[in-house]
Amino acid sequence: MKASYVISVGPLVAMAAIAVCIVTATGCSKPEANRVAVHPVQGTIQFRGQAVEGAFVSLHPQNAADGVPTPRATVAKDGSFTVSTYDGDDGAPEGDYVVTVQWYKPVRVGNDLVGGPNVLPARYASTQTSDVKVRIAAGENHLQPIQLR
Repeated sequence: MKASYVISVGPLVAMAAIAVCIVTATGCSKPEANRVAVHPVQGTIQFRGQAVEGAFVSLHPQNAADGVPTPRATVAKDGSFTVSTYDGDDGAPEGDYVVTVQWYKPVRVGNDLVGGPNVLPARYASTQTSDVKVRIAAGENHLQPIQLR
């Protein structure tokens, strides 16, 4: 006589899903205590007078110690951006920054849209050559409009 075993998959799948959620929520995140305080930062940016929707903005700390994050933002359709460091739109730590900007306009390849070349002057893509600098202070920060040429 052959023995057969019936295992209910439902509870096993549910337990595995719960375990994955717990590990994801607790095991992979950085402790809040290691975060540097951030302050809200908003700004606008244009290239030759036009909004650069989808451009990627990075704020590189000028006097950064190891482990200090690089705040970043993506430019909206109207040219505005809100900076994020740890969580969406949370801001940036106090300090002086060199700003880099890259704008990879999508191009059509067959039926697909893919990232094309950076259409901004190369000097804005490097901390060594970018002349865009900002200072972030404690509290709300509304940056002066950035005009790229």
